[in-house]
Amino acid sequence: METAARWRAPAVVMVAAAAVPLAAGLALGWKNWVTVPVLLVALGLGALVVKQLLFHREQSALRAEVARERAEAKPAEQAAHAEHHVPAIPVDSAEPYYRFILSCTVCWSANAGVPQHGNLRGLAVHSILERARQVTVTGSPTDAPMVLTRLAAELGAMAPDRSGQIVTWAENVGLTVPEEDARRLERLAELRKEKQVRHQEQELEQRTRAYLADEILTDPGTAVVWWLARHPEQVREAADLIPTFARLTAAVTKTEIEPQYAERLDDRPTLSAVGWPRIGQSEEDRRALAGPEGSEQPLWPRGNRDHGDFDEPTAQ
Repeated sequence: METAARWRAPAVVMVAAAAVPLAAGLALGWKNWVTVPVLLVALGLGALVVKQLLFHREQSALRAEVARERAEAKPAEQAAHAEHHVPAIPVDSAEPYYRFILSCTVCWSANAGVPQHGNLRGLAVHSILERARQVTVTGSPTDAPMVLTRLAAELGAMAPDRSGQIVTWAENVGLTVPEEDARRLERLAELRKEKQVRHQEQELEQRTRAYLADEILTDPGTAVVWWLARHPEQVREAADLIPTFARLTAAVTKTEIEPQYAERLDDRPTLSAVGWPRIGQSEEDRRALAGPEGSEQPLWPRGNRDHGDFDEPTAQ
């Protein structure tokens, strides 16, 4: 029955391919030299159709067989390996004082013909932890999602342990960072950013100081040229600032102010201009301040009575 059912459709196709040209030749009165070529072409097309039908049947049979084998092998595979859930276990990270928390389902199967370990579960968990540490020790706790992706791909592969007694892999892999450590890491990241900004600001300030001290404020002329380069329209103001630049350059270079600039630095009235003696004043200067010879005018101004100062009594 199976053979008859298999060849029923190809036989129908070939009969139709032969019958159609013959029927057309009889109906239209074709001669033999026309009917025979048409018949051969129809048979060729029928053979191609039969070939495609057989090919699709074969492919369908193969797919059905593979699906059946997988369905039969899946229960056997599940029964062949053991599992153990690891809820939370610390693993090292790239930061020395911070660790990840790993959770996964450890799976293993024993190798036949090899002496078996007394604690296959412990051996499997140890093997998974070693493989996990090789990944996490190179990852930063601030990039836990990326490290988790790499870790799941690594632990999902079936690989033998160091002893060769079992083949281990992991499923349902999870990787987290403790909340307190996450807050500390976030704070450290902010501090690093702030430190970088301050370092750049300090570097800019140092360069500015070095530029002014080594190239600009070396002498008044260079300082004036620098000012005019920045303010080309303020020529008169630049001339008025020459004494100021002289004082600045002297302060920066730790030298004395040049005499031609020192005369213009201080036009303010001195203490002697208002009748007050200066420290270190000579005796001649004091006499000059005292007025005409023989005058009893004191060197220091007198107070008033409101402050408790009284004029000396006049001679009667």
